[in-house]
Amino acid sequence: MNKYYIASFAFLFFSHTLFGQIDHWETVIYSSNVWKYRPGTSNPPANWKSLSFNDSNWQSGIGGIGYGDGDDNTNITPVASLYLRRKFQIIDPEKIKMALLHADYDDAFVAYLNGVEIARSNILGNPPAYNTNPLDWHEATMYSGGLPEPFLISETALEELSFGTENILAIQVHNYQGASSSDLSSNFFLSLAITDDGNYYGPTPSWFWPPFESTHLPILTINTNGEYIPDEPSIPGEMGIIWNGEGQANNWTDPPNEFLGNISIERRGQSSLYLFPKNGFAIETKDENGEDMDVSFLNFPEEEDWILHGPYSDKTLMRNVLVMEMARRMGQYASRTRFVELYINGQYEGIYVIMERIKRDKNRVDIANLREDDLSGDQLTGGYVFKVDKDEADWFSSFDMQNIPGAKLPFQYVSPRRSKIKPPQAAYIQAYVDSFEQAIRSPNLTFGGKRYDEYIDLTSFADNFIINELSKNVDAFRLSSYFHKDKDSKGGKIVAGPVWDYNLAFGNGDYCNASDPTGWIRYTPCGDPNPFWWERMIQDPVFTNLLKCRWNQFRQGHLHVDSLHAFIDQQAEYLGPALDRNFDRWPVLGEYIWPNAVVTGSYEGEIAFMKNFLQNRLLWMDANIYGNCFPTASYAVEEGVPIFIKPNPSSGIIYLTVNSKSPAGVDMVVQNVFGEQLQFFSFHPPLENYPVNLGDLDNGIYFLTFTEGGKTQTKRLIISK
Repeated sequence: MNKYYIASFAFLFFSHTLFGQIDHWETVIYSSNVWKYRPGTSNPPANWKSLSFNDSNWQSGIGGIGYGDGDDNTNITPVASLYLRRKFQIIDPEKIKMALLHADYDDAFVAYLNGVEIARSNILGNPPAYNTNPLDWHEATMYSGGLPEPFLISETALEELSFGTENILAIQVHNYQGASSSDLSSNFFLSLAITDDGNYYGPTPSWFWPPFESTHLPILTINTNGEYIPDEPSIPGEMGIIWNGEGQANNWTDPPNEFLGNISIERRGQSSLYLFPKNGFAIETKDENGEDMDVSFLNFPEEEDWILHGPYSDKTLMRNVLVMEMARRMGQYASRTRFVELYINGQYEGIYVIMERIKRDKNRVDIANLREDDLSGDQLTGGYVFKVDKDEADWFSSFDMQNIPGAKLPFQYVSPRRSKIKPPQAAYIQAYVDSFEQAIRSPNLTFGGKRYDEYIDLTSFADNFIINELSKNVDAFRLSSYFHKDKDSKGGKIVAGPVWDYNLAFGNGDYCNASDPTGWIRYTPCGDPNPFWWERMIQDPVFTNLLKCRWNQFRQGHLHVDSLHAFIDQQAEYLGPALDRNFDRWPVLGEYIWPNAVVTGSYEGEIAFMKNFLQNRLLWMDANIYGNCFPTASYAVEEGVPIFIKPNPSSGIIYLTVNSKSPAGVDMVVQNVFGEQLQFFSFHPPLENYPVNLGDLDNGIYFLTFTEGGKTQTKRLIISK
């Protein structure tokens, strides 16, 4: 950890004994109070920071005091440093449990309480001389919408507080590059934790957030040394994760034990970046030299690129988490997710979701690594990741988009990136996509002697259609739609996915009929038109029959309403007490946040609305899903072997009848509604009324998945004892 970052993390490591009796917080010193100050043109007397020091010949001014940023109530001429003093009284020290100093400064400071040092940042020296240069520059942030940094005052320092008489807060602020610097800022606040319900001092500022003792969620801390995080370019920082294991409390007294290292970070998002105060972030983990470094934490596989998703208009906080779970249940790769509680530069930011960024990797989009010199033959054919989005286009479709004459579908490179892809590679993937579009556009669905489904993985497109329509994602098909293609020697077809960005799904939209659980979202005019492919595929019985079979298969198990509702309830229960902290930080419950279709006023109401929407959507799609599920040439999805289970419901013993003569046998996996595998059996049919003991299972709903020679079938079983 860089030595001038340590102070910003200090608030995390206070004594456990400080907690348990705090009633509320009050502020005793504000930045806008009148302060005594002395420009640092020479060293002050050694006792300048003590209460007994006579500061009658110092100047007085309203804070902040400084120059150059527009955040100063008292302007001074440029100096190397500034010395500040503010006297205050404590009514009853016995009612004080904790104290926090909040600092917004440019560029370094040391603070003293009754002559005892209580906090410092970005400077060395004991004490620093008036002309000591900070270790680095540090920009104040409050004037640009940022927040001050918190520093916990130690119990030892609190013991120095005097009852009924004056105390002194003294601070020296230092300028990087001395008087030649363009700005200097000094804004400081002192707040106290009160143990009873009395009112002794003043209210805390609107931005104030008190520290809390522990959480069952992982704690993720980010420190940028007070620098504001822009949307681009990324800036350096440090990230720590405190995690003591499932079911264990993670205390602020614990040092980062799951991960601690360097990162680069920038804000991310499109509409959310400008509409919402709770932003998302893109993070890259770095080594000590600033080079990308693969790391693993919280059971994520090693990688360097991460996303911090900050749900805001999605008041359930879990729409993206739910869709990623659905996609994984359907056999796709989807970003792994983990809820965390986030602090940035000491400011609590609420519940976030750490996610894997979409990229080519053996543990993510597992396709070939396309190197810069892969310019011909099979090497040129993969792997590629690209998307359809509203970002700047890298190339356009040759055809007009659905119902919009003259409008061409934009594509963007993801891997290789625009700056890395070579001209032959760009030409290849563009030509391949064009061939697919030529085929599906043609009357007989062929081009170059190949049907359109010889260019694409049809099953992945069917699953992508199901996810987008089941969630009724308002951005479906036209935004954040990813695709990838491996080398021809590894299959070589375009695969739809991974899925991404579903915070406006499951009824969370007041436009495009998004809150109506009926109707197809692909038909709805939502500004940007959809790719024409989907309309053509819906006209093809090969696709619609596959779609119907996939729907039937998943509806029996992973997309059963009981299974999905159970997952939602599990996530809500897991978030537990952290929800109150999040909605205290971001008080959106009961408020309209664009584009909410419904404002329920409570977290329970938000969950109930989403579950009700999902249930009604499933029923509507049951009645309206396209196609017929029966074998159609070589494109059919097999229903699996004929299997019968009785009794159902069962008290624990079931009898199987399996009409198969396969010498390879049939495997049976038993899963609960969360998709967790509980038991495994292997049989050699044919079987008739074959007893299987499932008596160890508790009462509830289970799913039995049978596999024979690549064919699968899922049965729903109820255990009722």
